[in-house]
Amino acid sequence: MFTDTNKFLATDLLEAIKFFNQKGWSPATSTNYSVRSSNPNQYIISRSGVDKSKFSLEDLILINPEGEVLAPFNLPGIKSSAETEIHTHIYKKYPNVNCILHTHSVLGTVLSQTHLKDKQLRFEGFEIQKGLDGNTTHQLESILPIVPNSQVMEEILKNMDHHFTEKPSIHGFLIAGHGLYTWAKDIATAKRHIETYEFLFECFHTMRKI
Repeated sequence: MFTDTNKFLATDLLEAIKFFNQKGWSPATSTNYSVRSSNPNQYIISRSGVDKSKFSLEDLILINPEGEVLAPFNLPGIKSSAETEIHTHIYKKYPNVNCILHTHSVLGTVLSQTHLKDKQLRFEGFEIQKGLDGNTTHQLESILPIVPNSQVMEEILKNMDHHFTEKPSIHGFLIAGHGLYTWAKDIATAKRHIETYEFLFECFHTMRKI
């Protein structure tokens, strides 16, 4: 149902979703993804309740800043994720953010739970940190906040509020026992952020085992 620019955006987003599923980062119907549409006040987002191994273009829908599903996608039974409010909040906060991705890898989920008391994961000295937009050297510190899980999105956003500065100083966050959110100026960069963080999770975990 998408045409022109939105069809290209939806197709690129679908490719990222398929990649994450193949990596085991989106089991069953979990995870959600979005991209700002050709209309900057509308967002293409994954609909709720679809097994990501079977996800298709027809499973991407269009919403407004209030999270309402727009025509012609507003059919009976069609709804966006319960976490849609996180997406719309970030888009409103950051006009330069055009893609938000949320994955559920085993390692990211475990680390988010075991390190909740630390309220963050801290990475330093890894070359892969240059995969986070704006980083030009490994000689820096990257902080990934961890917030408690909740079925109420306002509580998650409240716990993240002090991290949401006028200019993004972080590239994502973990929800404890849940998964990773990251965002960027476009789909390719946001996908790179997911891959970068997943590599960092592996390094973090391996170093502590050694």
